[in-house]
Amino acid sequence: MIDRLLSPRLHVLPALCLAALVACQGADTIGAAGPIGGGAGGGGPDPGTGDACATDACATGGAGVTWNCEKRFMYGANWAWRSFAADFGGVSSWGLAGVDANPAPFADGLAQMKAAGASVIRWWMFPRLLTDTIQWDADGAPAGITPSLAADIQRALALAEAADVYIMLTPFSFDNFRPTTFENGVLSRSLAPMVTDPALRQKLMDNLLGPIADAVARSPYKNRLIAWDLMNEPEWAMTGPSLTGDPDFPAQPGLDLVTHAQMETFLGEAANLLRARSGALVSVGGAAIKWAKAWSRIGLDFYQFHYYDWVYENFPYTQVTLASAGVTDKPVVMGEFPAEGLSAVPSKGLPARSASEFAADLSANGYAGALSWAFNDPSFPWDPGGVKPFADQRGCEARF
Repeated sequence: MIDRLLSPRLHVLPALCLAALVACQGADTIGAAGPIGGGAGGGGPDPGTGDACATDACATGGAGVTWNCEKRFMYGANWAWRSFAADFGGVSSWGLAGVDANPAPFADGLAQMKAAGASVIRWWMFPRLLTDTIQWDADGAPAGITPSLAADIQRALALAEAADVYIMLTPFSFDNFRPTTFENGVLSRSLAPMVTDPALRQKLMDNLLGPIADAVARSPYKNRLIAWDLMNEPEWAMTGPSLTGDPDFPAQPGLDLVTHAQMETFLGEAANLLRARSGALVSVGGAAIKWAKAWSRIGLDFYQFHYYDWVYENFPYTQVTLASAGVTDKPVVMGEFPAEGLSAVPSKGLPARSASEFAADLSANGYAGALSWAFNDPSFPWDPGGVKPFADQRGCEARF
């Protein structure tokens, strides 16, 4: 097996939409005083009624993810953002509004993905810490969130209800480990100190992750949050050996790198908090099956890997199976793969596969879901004609 490392996608901030500064909405802070709501989502029967799950006539015959008593092949798409790092909270200095202040284009995007057969939408939140709806203390850790950020989360859930889709929110990405700097006049904070310092990490849990989970729990549409994808491709922000027998991590240049132990501690604490305070499932958007067991010790509800041509060439799914990778204890979802499909690798006898063909292959090989990348990334063009056939073929087995 060739062990080749390619650089991850670079996420470049969009140009400023407006020259004028826009005032921050909502001066009040939520978070430092504790939870802003209670309750839990529904991975199973309603705990208040004691009702058992009824027979699921649409349960997938193969591997799947179970949510609200429904076992489905998790089929969908990556949003992953309308405005990078601004959909939740906005970036007022750049004139970028969050979901609640400008819901129409978000509603339209969700409807288009639904029309293409997507049932689950993976949607990024803070891939850079730019929004001024997160409040900060002098030590560089969060002090709380403003009501407008909670409103964005709750509006997203309401839009998901209207579109009849489920969302998987991704709080962070490896992009968060870029060094602290000003980007177009806005301070972008590195996440690394909040991962490695126990006191700062606790404040992040108490004053950011806790309040956003509570915002979900307060929503009448909280069950539309099917899962938290704790971080997008954390492996790119790591260095040194694996604690779980996988290859060493890549030490990407230009990032504030952390060790596997440090990232594992952070993600494990985040998983426990977000599940307890929202009731949603938890996962991690692993960069590739190359690091198959990286997050096997933090109590996830399902594993998740990403798949692009470099993975197809070096870790083909026809040869590197879930069994050979040692990840058969939980459902496994392919959380990213090109919506336009995979390119052929003639030198290795690997054929081109459309998105629907690839999803069918994954299902046949024991995967529990597939989410194409991406609805609005020109580098990986959205192809509803390539995505929809699988949804049509599988019918209700691929719809929660």
